[in-house]
Amino acid sequence: MNDEDVLSALRAGQGRLTPVGVAEVLSGLVGELSCLRIIFYFKRAFPSIPLRVLIETGAWSRVGEGHLSDEQFNDMLKPWL
Repeated sequence: MNDEDVLSALRAGQGRLTPVGVAEVLSGLVGELSCLRIIFYFKRAFPSIPLRVLIETGAWSRVGEGHLSDEQFNDMLKPWL
């Protein structure tokens, strides 16, 4: 699967999936999630998300030892997804 296919799949989730759900789609397509993968793909799929917000999602507990819960991750990205 190429990057454009991944981006199309992520965009298809906009408005019908939570941000966590979109991240789960990403994981299913590219493998293990990381902060860098979320920033790279989410910024390309949803360019209106401020880069600062995407960087802050690196504190999500699913991509590292951060403190953000799934609910907090959703709240951070909900305005754009």
